[in-house]
Amino acid sequence: MSGVVVPQLVGFAGFALALATAAVAIAGRLRGRRWRLAGLMATAVAWVPLGGIPLAGYLRGFFGDLSVTTMLLLGAALLGRVSGWRVLDGPERAALWGWSAAAGLALYPLTLGLTPWDPYELGFRPRMLLLVVAALVIGLWRRRRGAALVLAAGVAGFDLHILESPNLWDYLVDPGLSVWAVGALAARSPTGRRVGAAIRRTLGRGRLNPLNT
Repeated sequence: MSGVVVPQLVGFAGFALALATAAVAIAGRLRGRRWRLAGLMATAVAWVPLGGIPLAGYLRGFFGDLSVTTMLLLGAALLGRVSGWRVLDGPERAALWGWSAAAGLALYPLTLGLTPWDPYELGFRPRMLLLVVAALVIGLWRRRRGAALVLAAGVAGFDLHILESPNLWDYLVDPGLSVWAVGALAARSPTGRRVGAAIRRTLGRGRLNPLNT
């Protein structure tokens, strides 16, 4: 029974965490001191049953389970908002974004059948993939220890079967994280920073600010 319940609870909890993180981030910009209440409300609403299924369950059914990497990044972001303690610093997050972007770009296009070889199959019998992840963890351990621990936690989650998927890839990366990682890395590039600065200047003048009406 626990083998069925645990993956469901973890899957629901992932989207409850996503909703709480998003609510706190938005409230921190729009409502100032009310961000704690927004986070609590979003977490509670995520577990409210609608037709016998929590809201987080509908999101899970539509998007699929979040990877362990995504959940830990969300947890670190939420904890940083709540306590001010940065569990993962900028370089550690950038290292995880780099892994997620590279893994997603290598995995998902090929999984669509663009080549005869499907790298997703490596996750079912993950000896080679485990060697790759182990090499990354060892390489990151000295200077990016937080990122190394996140990847190691994904492997541990796979070993404990905390998600429904029997594939190691699904514990390490997911499509949403890959898209976010590509965007985050692009935003950190010189061109991305110039574009972001231009957008912030425009919003600051109120030209595109929907709240300034």
